[in-house]
Amino acid sequence: MYQLTAIFNRSCLSDVLLELKERAIEGVTISEVIGKGGVAFDDAGPVELDENIRLDIVVSNELFKEAAKEAIRCNTRDLGKGSGKMWVTPVLEVERIRTGETNEAALRHNDSDERALHFDSYYTAIDTPAS
Repeated sequence: MYQLTAIFNRSCLSDVLLELKERAIEGVTISEVIGKGGVAFDDAGPVELDENIRLDIVVSNELFKEAAKEAIRCNTRDLGKGSGKMWVTPVLEVERIRTGETNEAALRHNDSDERALHFDSYYTAIDTPAS
């Protein structure tokens, strides 16, 4: 299992979420973050930091990891310099707290669940879990 973390411009969020949904990748955590790839100081002090989105996804295998990376890449790459970054870290264990399911079973979503993407507002990591 892997956790994919990506930081990119907020304007790309709707397209990234749609692409992830099309690739059957659900269960994301979205946070608003600020930062700069190369923090620099000038004579007046620090430069202005950029407001971006941080997207965290835990996937069960290499196939979903690559599909998620491609979904993010193809919807953010056109921004040029400052398009963002993404990285992958191994995940040793996942547990769905509500049911006690672990690992891949905890990452699966029930097909009968009705899910809709809402782009007018989204939830932050503070108020929604990744699954």
